[in-house]
Amino acid sequence: MGRILTMTIQNNNAFENGAGFSPIMQHRMNAMLKNADRLFSIGWLRKRLWKELGCRISEIPATEYENYGRWLRNHFEIRFMLEFLSAYQKSLASIRQIIGNAYDTLNPLEELMEEREELIRKFACMPLSKTWNCVRDDEESWRQFAHRFPFSNPEKKEEIACFFEILDRISIITDILCRRAKEYELEVDYSSMPDNKMLYEHEGSFDEALSRAIENVSSYMTSKSAWAVVYCVLRDYYNYQSQADFERSVPRLPLKIELPGCPKGTISSTLRDNKYMILRIDKWPIVKKFTKFALELRAAIQAELNK
Repeated sequence: MGRILTMTIQNNNAFENGAGFSPIMQHRMNAMLKNADRLFSIGWLRKRLWKELGCRISEIPATEYENYGRWLRNHFEIRFMLEFLSAYQKSLASIRQIIGNAYDTLNPLEELMEEREELIRKFACMPLSKTWNCVRDDEESWRQFAHRFPFSNPEKKEEIACFFEILDRISIITDILCRRAKEYELEVDYSSMPDNKMLYEHEGSFDEALSRAIENVSSYMTSKSAWAVVYCVLRDYYNYQSQADFERSVPRLPLKIELPGCPKGTISSTLRDNKYMILRIDKWPIVKKFTKFALELRAAIQAELNK
């Protein structure tokens, strides 16, 4: 993780300092976050590249004086395969440590979700990731992506290595969040994770159900801070990750009643003022002002979804 932290923090000061991005960059980040499970579930790519590499190498006859190094270095697809496969599971040990040494007050899956969001934002900022969304489980897309890499430029060596290390970590975390932990010989308790897919994959029907549920408990929606409770319920039971995306989505909810707004920074400031809200809602102290609201909203959402 050393190179990742050094390079991404250095190259993404705007992200670390909370500064804004261009609309294009923000769109790229949001698209990657929205489609994270699809974009970073890449076991198929590992399998395809390993098989391809084996076939390529078998084409070269084994001789005592063949310049194998030049052959490997001068092929963009070969270089891509080598870099990609060499980075695989490089970050697994530290991920295993997170799972094996979890805090009592912090679910390791939630910790991994938060880290994945941060890494995806950094990944999106990397010029090399610009067309990652075009890579599909087919014969050609990964080849086109590989030919865009500046393998012949020695000044890009660290940047390329950083790209593959971040991609490796995001992909392993994604596999774990998608209930494939056993593929890495990891024991993960998924009881706290719902079977529901990401909330933003159900923008239509879910938004309608959510709006009806909010309306049913609207007596609690007396201030903008109440939206933080809505966010926490979605975070804990429907895998919603991004606070900023949630704040932007509130005005688009098909609500039939007028409620307080949810301006930028509402969620973070409310959670900062109410530390217990970083816990899952079922662990909130019963005497806290938002606890009853959260439990009733959760029940209301479930009731709407079960109709």
